[in-house]
This record gives sequence, C-alpha cells and structure tokens, in this order.
Amino acid sequence: MQKFCTFVVLKFLFAVIALAQVPEGAQLRGMAEMKNGEKLEGWVRFERETMILTEIDGNAEHQFTAEQLKEFRMQREGNPKVLKRVPGLRGHYYSTPELSGKMIERVDAQINFRWGTAAPMSGIPADRFSVRWEGEIETLNEGNYTFHLRSDDGARLFVDGRPIIDRWRPQAESEHIGVIELEARRRYPIRLDYFDGQVLAVVVLSWTPPGGAKRLIEVDRFYQGSSRESQISAPGTGVFLKGGSFLSGTIFEVDDKSVKIIYLEGKELRIPRKNVGGLQLSPISSLHYKELLEWDPGCMLGGGDFFESTLVSFDRNFLRMRSPLLGKKDYRNGQVKFIKLRNFKKNGASFELHTKSGSRLRADWLMLDGKRALVKDNSFCWINLDPLDVVSVYGIPEDDGVQSD
Repeated sequence: MQKFCTFVVLKFLFAVIALAQVPEGAQLRGMAEMKNGEKLEGWVRFERETMILTEIDGNAEHQFTAEQLKEFRMQREGNPKVLKRVPGLRGHYYSTPELSGKMIERVDAQINFRWGTAAPMSGIPADRFSVRWEGEIETLNEGNYTFHLRSDDGARLFVDGRPIIDRWRPQAESEHIGVIELEARRRYPIRLDYFDGQVLAVVVLSWTPPGGAKRLIEVDRFYQGSSRESQISAPGTGVFLKGGSFLSGTIFEVDDKSVKIIYLEGKELRIPRKNVGGLQLSPISSLHYKELLEWDPGCMLGGGDFFESTLVSFDRNFLRMRSPLLGKKDYRNGQVKFIKLRNFKKNGASFELHTKSGSRLRADWLMLDGKRALVKDNSFCWINLDPLDVVSVYGIPEDDGVQSD
C-alpha cells in the first residue's frame, strides 16, 4: 500500500512539473533566432515592443526587443490535415445567424434547399441559423459565368476569392445574379454564406455557363477543397496600407471615406481610405510591385499596362476610373489587377508579421500569444488576427525589402 501511495504521489508531481513547463499566457511554441546568431526554442508571447521567451524546460525566461530579434517561427503540432478531394461542398451549419455558436459539419452535393419552416438538420434550430459552404467549383468552357442566388433571408457568394453577390440582409425570397469571367476546365475556390431570420428558409444556387442555359449547378461540378486555409481568401488579393503592410482578404466596399475588407473567416474591417495605399484585386509579380512603388496613383490592367488615373467608384462587379487621357471609363473587376490610391512605402516598424492567409503586417505594437493576436499597424490601423494563422514574426527589417518565409 505504501509503494502504491508513493507511486501516485510521484505521478502527481511529474504531472505538475509538466504543466509548469508550459507558462501561462505563452502557449505559442517555436524557434527564435537573434540577429547575433543565437537560437532559442521555447514558449513565446509578444507584449507591445517586446518578445518574452520561456525555455522549454521552464528554467529560464528571456526578454528581447524588436531590434534584437531576427525571426520567430511558429511550431505546429503535426502536419495540416488534408481533405480528400471528393464531390460536394463542406457545409458548416451554425445555431445562430452570425456564423457562430454550435456548429455541425456535413457535405452537401448541391445547394438546393427549401426548408420552409423546418430545421435544416437535427441539432440546428428552424429559425435564426446560418450556413457556410466552402470548396471548389470546376468550370466547363471559358467565358462569362452568371451565378443565380435565390435566398430567404441573406446570402453572399465568393468565387475565386472575389465577391460576386452580396445580399447579407433580411429579405423575402428573391433572386440575385453576379457575373465573373473564368477559364475552361479549372477548379476555383467558392464560398457561400447564408443566414435565416424567421419563418421561411430558402437557398438555391444555379448558374448559366457560357453558351448554355440557366440550371442548378451539377453535382459533379463541386469539390471539397484541399485545406481550410485555402478557402479563406484568394492568395494575393487585399489592401496595401500606406505604411507598407498588406492585409490579405476580399475587398467588399470602397467609398469616399473607407475601404471595407473581409479577411480570415468572415472578419470585417473598415479602414479609413486615407490610410489605404492600394487595392490588389488579383496577384501581381514582385517586379510589378517594385514598379508600383515608383509610379503615381493609377490603375494596372490584367495585361500589366498601367495608366495614371483616379478611382471614381467601386462595386462588386464594376469599377470606374478617370484619367486625363481616357476620361471616365468602366471596367469589370476581373479586368483590373491593382489600383494605386496614393503613394505608399514600407515605413519603419517594430515587427513584421507573416500569416498563412497571405498578410504581411508591419506592426508598431503587437500583442500575441495562444489566445489573441492584436496588431497596431504602422499606419495606425488596429487589426485582430487568429493566432493560428500566424506563421512567423520578424524584428525590424534592415531595409525596405519584403521578408521571405
């Protein structure tokens, strides 16, 4: 009996010691490299302009300034889960209309639901619920695809990371359309958000392919994506802030006062327009990026041609530019790669933070641990991130070049 009690006590002590090795509030683990060549592995948190690292054994804690840090790279447990490419879209059904609360996941072959007053499934209420479908859609021929979205209540559709239809509001059953030009026999990321208010619930997604007739999107056109992160936003789309930061996401609205961007899983941010340097509507090469830094405000077309101009208006299908040479001219969003609103460059900052979703944020001030990631950008924008989206953090760069992972 005495031996058994001794064993239990020792086991308890070992468990306490193991827990003590993971410091409170510092759940991020990784490798830090200093500018003097020193390398340390441990549990890390960032507090304002300081990185605090506790070594793995818990015996020593170090504090480093941004000037001392070269790079901190996150360590993830295991490899990312890869989803098998099978037909259908992954549907995340939520118990609230805000895409939050209790969630149940299933695969839906098509989006053709008329639930009426019934619940969409067991465990989800009949009223005031929401759904997010994600995956890929495979095209047929090259050309303009018209998407038809019928819903009661609100819905919004993204194809290739671009907002095609946005009716995110309470409404009676109605149908709205959006047009996008797509290449032949390619798979594009697709995301559809839907919420139900009260009484009837309807959501139906159809399309009119180039040269074809309107019809429900066929079962063999939908595929599950290869990873959750790949469905968040189209790589290379987002906004450049005037201090040189790039926030990856989908540009939703632009008016005289602000730019609205949706990033990560539905987070919305309105950035004062005076703080925005450029709107990146599709990926651009590093060569074009360097050229843009030198050019005056204007517009870059899909072929790489650039002309000085001013943005007059922007919506999800068309934008209007005004130039001394061409006057006012309208473009489909797919025709324009980049709009430079004002001069911007990589100004000084304490840290540069890189994320899996493609953001590159230059931070004067950073609060980062396992529960939160709050960035004060060097153009005075406050940005909330998901700590799991963060890949690495760099100390003050020695030049204005882009850091590479």
